[in-house]
Amino acid sequence: MSSKIYELFGFLTEDHSAKATRHRKQCLCPFMGQICDGGGNRYQSFLHLDATRDRELVMFFEGKTADIPAGVCSLLTSDLTWIVCPRRLFVLEKGASHTPHEDFCEGLLRRFMPTALPCKVGVWSEVKIKYSEKSDEEEDEDRTFDYTFDYIICPTRPKPLTQVATQLGIAEHKLESTLLNNGYTLASRSGKKYIEEYPSGHPLVIEVMTSSTSGGNKAKGTTIQNAFRNAIMRKTHNAPGINYRQVWARMVSQLIVKSQIGKAWGGQTVWILQDALVSYISNTTDLNLRKLISKALKDVNILSLRYAGRVRSGIRPLEVDNLYAGRIPSIHGDTDFNKLLQAATIPPKSLLESKLLSKKPRASISL
Repeated sequence: MSSKIYELFGFLTEDHSAKATRHRKQCLCPFMGQICDGGGNRYQSFLHLDATRDRELVMFFEGKTADIPAGVCSLLTSDLTWIVCPRRLFVLEKGASHTPHEDFCEGLLRRFMPTALPCKVGVWSEVKIKYSEKSDEEEDEDRTFDYTFDYIICPTRPKPLTQVATQLGIAEHKLESTLLNNGYTLASRSGKKYIEEYPSGHPLVIEVMTSSTSGGNKAKGTTIQNAFRNAIMRKTHNAPGINYRQVWARMVSQLIVKSQIGKAWGGQTVWILQDALVSYISNTTDLNLRKLISKALKDVNILSLRYAGRVRSGIRPLEVDNLYAGRIPSIHGDTDFNKLLQAATIPPKSLLESKLLSKKPRASISL
């Protein structure tokens, strides 16, 4: 199965325009508006060049030799284009410049945010929630919840600092220091300090699931690093294939749990996938997604995105393909195997709010 790099740093591989070349030389991601970060889980693919052995590449990257991200956004495999970088599919950042892709992603929020509009929302990424609860039975182990969420988008509103400190059980001056370090704004009203962007209301949990690549073959030169090197130098290259099964296995283990948690917090969870991955799921499981096409969010939601049209140069835009929505399977007794898909315990929403206050927001958006 032949595989080629389809997009390098956001531009078609065969696009050698001045703009595409500048993005590659400077390792810029046109979707985030800042330096490529390796696409989330591909830090192991960063290149470290030898000034002598890799002289041509070092010259291309203007003298840079270390920590060069393999800016592969997508692969073309058997005439199908597969997005392999989560930033290419969905991103909300505080980059140096606002990008058209971020405008597109913010438009998805306006369309699917489960709250009354207009409102101001905070955006937090990579939010880890770890929680345990004592079991009712003495011989049983504690019930635990330990997951990381790609994005939490939550409406914000002013709230008195004293009230939040009491709620969290920490000293007011300590909370104030944490908030200021994390970029929150404090304002005084009638002698009281307020947290201007307190996360309150119905959250939207967003999980971005892109296809992952197989490891490739070093001897055949089909690793991401080798394919990237050759593509940058405009040489013939062979890229690794797509590891379809691993992607679906990783997703299915969290699909219901994270959807269940979003609902328990008064909001909803949306999984964002490319249409190619949705087709793979439909073709290899008994789930008929066509019957789940919906105009409104429900308990379990998959938002499918696809490439819009074709371009010879520049950035190829994305568009909404379909929203698939359904219900969380009901449990019929303690021996129902559906229990394997659901959370052992539900973290309280107050824990979510506490976690968000302890973490710097990625962005603040007016919807």
